[in-house]
Amino acid sequence: MKENNKNKEKDNRKIKPSALIFALVLFGLLVYICLSVYAYAFVGKKSSADEISRYVFLPAIIINRTNFITVGEIKDNLTSIKRFYEKQDFSKFGLRVDFSTADGKKRLKIRERELINKMIEDKAVEILAKQRGISISKKMVDASVNRKIKEYGDEKGVENNLRKLYGWTLEDFKEKVVRPSLYREQLRKWIDNNDGAEKRTSAIKKAKKAQSMLKQGMPFDEVAQKIGENPGSGHFGWFKTDFLVKGLRNVIPNMQKGEVSKTVETKLGFHIIKINDIKDDNGEKIYDISQIFFPKLTLAEWLTLKIEKMNVKVLLRGYVWDAKTGMVEFKDKKMREFEQKELSQKNRDASLLAL
Repeated sequence: MKENNKNKEKDNRKIKPSALIFALVLFGLLVYICLSVYAYAFVGKKSSADEISRYVFLPAIIINRTNFITVGEIKDNLTSIKRFYEKQDFSKFGLRVDFSTADGKKRLKIRERELINKMIEDKAVEILAKQRGISISKKMVDASVNRKIKEYGDEKGVENNLRKLYGWTLEDFKEKVVRPSLYREQLRKWIDNNDGAEKRTSAIKKAKKAQSMLKQGMPFDEVAQKIGENPGSGHFGWFKTDFLVKGLRNVIPNMQKGEVSKTVETKLGFHIIKINDIKDDNGEKIYDISQIFFPKLTLAEWLTLKIEKMNVKVLLRGYVWDAKTGMVEFKDKKMREFEQKELSQKNRDASLLAL
């Protein structure tokens, strides 16, 4: 009898596997919570918090409850942007980039805000594309990269440039740049054939009418004023092809002075171009251009409307979601004023030239 009681006591003293697993899970959860609280509080201020954010899942942005952009992803991309500017030699333009000063750190925050909005837009494009049955396979991504490699040089050279300028591998480039651009391209085609089909059809008809009026001898500027979209039609002035929308860059260099183009479709709409004059500018041709323009529903317009309706939560300290603009903004008024001042300057800092 006593022997049986002793055995029962021994059995009771044994730790059940389920209890051990529960304790380990609870301990892991507590560690995660502690690391998360520390990282959220000091990310961007302490290197240890930045390091934690790279390895611990810390949502910075939540879109429609189930789609996440992590703190680590934002910090990795910001590091690449910082690296790119620090690798450039702006001295020949009388410029320099220094993110170590008080104002330099603020400018880096401006770049971070712009980056966050770009990442939200990319994630929104992916979400909306998948909802419409659009998928981008690895094969499609690889094919696109191979075309770019042939265009810009050998694979080794491309990999070296990516590593030097951004700290990226070729796989990073595929996921951060190529895949999002392919989603945009496919979604743009979907818009042309669906939500934007009516406006696109109307633009095609107007472009045909404009071409007919030109063939009948009506002056280009008169057709632009009478039927073209305003603003968007009329005399544009002098341009290098690099500053023109893709689609026109290949057309204009093949045109002669006084020539009028066929109707050209770009991501913005339909263009009829006239070359008023051509001149040489330090060995590069520049063109005096007039245009008759008919817009279609662009991806940017369509996307803005869709993002405004999305449920976006911002967990990253210092930022807030503005549902009216569909963008992340600075919480701090002084930071907003600093950004406005910096971006309004004619001779802005080199790190902000692309904004």
